[in-house]
Formats: sequence, C-alpha cells, structure tokens
Amino acid sequence: MLMTTRSASALTPRKAPRQSRSQATMEVILEAATRVLAKDSLAGFNTNRVAEVAGISIGSLYQYFPNKAALTAALIERTQSSLIDRVEAITSQTASSLHAHVALLVAGGIDNQFGQSSLAAALDHEELRLQQDPVMAGLLANARRRLIALVMVMLAQHEDELKVPVNESTAADVLVIAKSLIEAQAAQNSQPSPDLAARVERAVLGYLCS
Repeated sequence: MLMTTRSASALTPRKAPRQSRSQATMEVILEAATRVLAKDSLAGFNTNRVAEVAGISIGSLYQYFPNKAALTAALIERTQSSLIDRVEAITSQTASSLHAHVALLVAGGIDNQFGQSSLAAALDHEELRLQQDPVMAGLLANARRRLIALVMVMLAQHEDELKVPVNESTAADVLVIAKSLIEAQAAQNSQPSPDLAARVERAVLGYLCS
C-alpha cells in the first residue's frame, strides 16, 4: 500500500485492506479501474464509472479511495510493482552476453509500454501531473531505486564487456535511454515500429560499450 505516513496527501487510500474480503474488494476495484482506463482513457475515467464496472456502489468504492486521484495513484503503484517484477525476472537470468541481456530488457520495456498502450499513456500522463504530491514522489522514487538496483545486478554480470563503471549513475542512464526512446515512440503511435527494439538496444549498448 501507499505510505500511510503521508496521510495528508489526497492520494492516500482511505482504508487499508487487512481481511481477505477487503483485499478482494480492493482488487476488484483496481481491476475495474484498469479496464476503464484501458478502454476509455482519462476522458472516461471517474469513480462512478469504476464503481459501475466493478459492480459495487460508489459508497463502497469511497470506503477505499476518497477520490479519483487516490485511485489513480494506486493504479500507478500497481503498474510500477508489475514493472519491477518483470525487470527482476529479466535481470536475474543468466544471459550469454550483454547484448542478449539488453535485448531482453528492451523487449520487456516495449511490451510494458505497448501491451496496453492507452492504459500506459494515461498513467504516464498522471504520473507527470501528480509527481509533486509527496505520496507520488515517494512512490516513484522508490520504484526508481529498485529498478536501478536491478539493472546494476544485470550490468555486474557483464562487467568485462563494459566501458563504463557499474554504479547507480550508469544504471540510471540505461533506464533513461530506454524509457525515453520507448515513450517517444508511444507518443507518436499506439504500436511500436519494427525497428524500435533494435534502435533502443543500439543506443543502450553504444552508451555502455563505447
């Protein structure tokens, strides 16, 4: 859950589910919110619509999320956790070369962005809009730290191929390069171009090995 120490933020959920029934209800709400955003994007995303799709009353939804912003923040946290799990699975693999490992990482990033392109675009927009909120800032900073640590693990496996040191700055640069190129493509088209993976891999490997 989002950090309760920042309870002054409008993004903090109202109720932390502790019983299995409450956890199931929150999961239903988040699944419904995901479907609404994926189908209708931000234009059709509101708490009434989410409650309707979830099959619950708006009062029940408000027991967990006091407003649309808190619901959005929970969705962003959920997608960040999913991305971290995906990157962890990739970076923990043993790959034959740095190029092979980078290719896996890039493929995962592209799939994460384009698998549900309208959902990803909506959440990217909301991340930027809400990034000054203390809850959102903490959420994104924590996700970034975890991703950097995972990329460092991957780079350490191929240290003999690198022309740059294995440290937090290098790992952060890899993430920025890949994220920037993938999101730039997503801003232009809902589907990745055929050469996107090759271009991102070339940019990352050029930074790491030149």
